[in-house]
Amino acid sequence: MTAGPQTGAEYLASLGDGRAVFLDGERVDAVAGHPALAGTAATIASLYDRLHGPDADVLLATTPDGVRTHAFSAIPRSRDDLRAQREAIRAWQRETHGWLGRTPEMLASVLTSMGAHASFYGAQADAVRSTLAAHQQHVTHYAQALVNPPVDRDLPPDEVGDVFLHVVRETADGLVLRGAKAVVTGAATAQRLLVSHFGGEVQTDGFAIACTVPVGAPGLRLYARTVPARADQPLATRFAEHDALVVFDDVLVPWQDVLIRDAATMLGHNRGAVGWNARLAFQSATRLEAKLEWIAGLAVRATEIMGTASIRGVQAALGETIAFRHVVAGMRDAMIEQAAPVGDEDLLGGRAWGPGVEPALAFSAYAPDAYSRMRVTLETAVASGLAHLPIPADGLGAHPELAPLLRGSGGADADERLAIMGALWDAVGTGFGARHELYERSHWGQPERTHVGILGLAQATGRVAEWRARG
Repeated sequence: MTAGPQTGAEYLASLGDGRAVFLDGERVDAVAGHPALAGTAATIASLYDRLHGPDADVLLATTPDGVRTHAFSAIPRSRDDLRAQREAIRAWQRETHGWLGRTPEMLASVLTSMGAHASFYGAQADAVRSTLAAHQQHVTHYAQALVNPPVDRDLPPDEVGDVFLHVVRETADGLVLRGAKAVVTGAATAQRLLVSHFGGEVQTDGFAIACTVPVGAPGLRLYARTVPARADQPLATRFAEHDALVVFDDVLVPWQDVLIRDAATMLGHNRGAVGWNARLAFQSATRLEAKLEWIAGLAVRATEIMGTASIRGVQAALGETIAFRHVVAGMRDAMIEQAAPVGDEDLLGGRAWGPGVEPALAFSAYAPDAYSRMRVTLETAVASGLAHLPIPADGLGAHPELAPLLRGSGGADADERLAIMGALWDAVGTGFGARHELYERSHWGQPERTHVGILGLAQATGRVAEWRARG
C-alpha cells in the first residue's frame, strides 16, 4: 500500500476480496472486470490516481497529524478550509460530471462530522476517531447503508426484527448483526459500508447500531439488478451505480468498528447533533453543480445543432436550466458564508467549522423537485432531437448514406449530432437517466421530513418569533 491515499490500482485490487455480489441473480466472480461494473470501477480508480497527479495540491489537504488526504476528508477549521474543500470536491465531480452519487469523498461528510464531535459518542468516541483516521490515511471508498427494506412501515423498526438490521448478540470480539439494508447505492464497487439507521426512530438499543463493515466481510451478501447500458451510452457505461439489497447473515463487527450502540445517541445523531446533514448537503450541492453544468453545456449545443437556439421559448428553457445551476451553487456558497465553529473544544488544530444549516436545509428541500422540473424542461426544449437517433454514434461507418440526413445546423456533422444527442438521451431518456431522476428526488428521503426540519429549526432559533414580532 502506498503512503497516503491509495492509488487507482490499489483500489481495483481491493475489490478482489471475495465479496459476495449477485447481479441479476448471478454471482459476480470479479467485480472490477464485470461488464456492468467495470466502467464505474475504472472511473473511481481514475479519481484515486488524480490524488497522485499534477492537480494533487487542489485535491489534497494535510491534517494536524501530518496526513495528506482528500481535502474533504479533513476536518475544516475555517471558512477558507471549506472553500478549499469545495474546490477539491469540484475537481473530482467535474471529471465525473456529477453522475456518480457515491464518489469516495461523499461519506467523509459523515465521518468528519462524527470525528469533530467524537465526545458525543461516549464509549465509542475512540472508535469514531480511529475510523476517521483510517479513512483519512487511505481515502477509503464507502457506501452508505441506511435505509430499511420497504416493508411494515406502519410498525416501529424495533418490531420488524425478521427483516431490519439488529444486534443478535454481543461477544468479547464485537457485535453480531443480522437483517438487511436496502438501496445501498454503489455497494458492489465500494470498499466498506457505513452502516446506520435513518427513517423511523428506533426505541431499543438492539436496533440502534452504527458501524463500518468491509464489503467482503464473511456473512455479507449484496443483491442488485443491472442498470441497462449499451456500448453507445456514454454515461451508463462509465457511471452506472447499482442500488443493492445488502443482507447481514450473522456478520461479526469488531468493537473498534462500532460507532453507535444506544438509541439515545442514534436519535441525536440523526437529528443533526453533529452536523453531518449540512456537510452532506455541502458535498451534494457541489456534485449537482457539476451535473447541471454538463447538462446545460450540452443542451445549448443541442439547440444549435437543431437550429432552434434563436427561438425565444428555447432560450428561456436553457436559461432556466442555467439558473438552476446558479441557485445550487449559491446555496452551497451560502453554506460557507454562514459557517460557524462547532464540535469538541479540544480538537488538535482547533475547533471544527460546520456549513450553515439553513442554506443546507434549503438546498435539501429545493433540489429534488427542481431536478425533475429541469428534466421536463430539457425534454421540451430539445424535443424530437432526443428521439432522432436512428443508429448508434459509432454506426456511421457501416451506413455512410445516413450522414447527410443526420447533419445538424451550426456546422455540426452527423458524428457530433449523434454524440451530443446520444449523451443527452442517456441523461434523461434511458433507464440510466430515469434512475438518476429518482436518485435526486429520493436523495434526502421523505420531503416532509426535510420541510418539518426547516420549520423546527426556524422555531428553535427564534426566527418565527422574530418574524411575528415585526407585526
